[in-house]
Amino acid sequence: MKKKLNANAIVLDLRRLTEETLSAYEHISLNAVITLTNPRAQALLSQYDVKLNTVLCKNLPDDADIRASVTNGKTTLSAASKPEAKQVLVINGKVTVLPDAAETLRQYEALVVNGKATCPASLAALFTEAATVNGKLVIYPDEAVVLSGRSVKLDRAFLLRAQERLYWNERLFVAVDPKLDAAALAAKGCRFAAPKAVLAESMAETLAPLFTEDTELVILPDGTAVVDDDLDLTAAALRRYGTKLYVLGDVTVSADCIAALGKLEFFHASGTVTLPQEAEETFCAIPDLAYDELRVLSGHLFSGLPKLTLTPDLLAQYPEGIACVDCAMVRLDPALLPDEIAKHCQFDGCALVQCTEVQQNAVAAVSRNVAQIHASQKDGPLSGLSDPDTASMQALQLTL
Repeated sequence: MKKKLNANAIVLDLRRLTEETLSAYEHISLNAVITLTNPRAQALLSQYDVKLNTVLCKNLPDDADIRASVTNGKTTLSAASKPEAKQVLVINGKVTVLPDAAETLRQYEALVVNGKATCPASLAALFTEAATVNGKLVIYPDEAVVLSGRSVKLDRAFLLRAQERLYWNERLFVAVDPKLDAAALAAKGCRFAAPKAVLAESMAETLAPLFTEDTELVILPDGTAVVDDDLDLTAAALRRYGTKLYVLGDVTVSADCIAALGKLEFFHASGTVTLPQEAEETFCAIPDLAYDELRVLSGHLFSGLPKLTLTPDLLAQYPEGIACVDCAMVRLDPALLPDEIAKHCQFDGCALVQCTEVQQNAVAAVSRNVAQIHASQKDGPLSGLSDPDTASMQALQLTL
């Protein structure tokens, strides 16, 4: 009696698929984020009992030498990062495309981005032709002077070099330096474009007209402390910065400062705020509150892992729950009940989450920016593991 085949991969290459391989199995289930095929392979697939689940299917020549890779976390595509050979790439995290990246983009036959992507307008068509973005795509104007960094400070040093140009930043401009001559900056003829601008109340009236109409203006009250970086917000940090705080980056809230959060009058963050679930109510009650994204974690954090298997035993080790962030492949043991998954698990920025059909709805309810949720047809051992009638293949990159 023939066995069944269940194959799971981030990148699945079927260009060398043979009739001998297909005929060896009664039924074949293939699950991938990117699948590489050709006309010959597609013709073979149509002749056999094959189920293919994929986010992106790319037809390539038989003789094309294509390399596949998976990157977890923040990634920059530039001239310096140009691969030597043609590639397919899965990025689990944020990606930034620099203006000099045209030749680099042409080296990618396929891109899947599970997160945010930033790209210059001149390369937008080239980027979107190759990329599937499961997240937000940000495009900036070509005529602008691109100022890098998570923010740009308009201070005395900036004033010395300012010209009659349009300046652009992905996130925001900050003008809170009491030594800045706002009138002199306006006289230079500068213009500014960004999603947000943070201005001290004392100079807002002079600087506000310099920004594009679609720029959100945030007027900071006097005495606000500005942190120009990511911040681990602890009880000690709150004592240091006071009751008015603006953070130009991501914020991770520690469990030891939940009580102190209630004393904050003003809190703005331009990045992602990550906090324990028990702090959510107190955090959201801050009178003047703003942030880019809010990530509420209900338990222990697993971040940037290539593979992770969640079992009842692992969940028992962390009764507060588990959060899987920017992981490539996450597998759920069928023994995990949907109610347990919904109450104790979170998935954010992952490429592939494998589960059973019974678990699928619960997984979807606690997932964000996940490229693919694959549900097996059976509620028995996942992907054929320990099933004598099913052969299983698991890999980040798999060639059949």
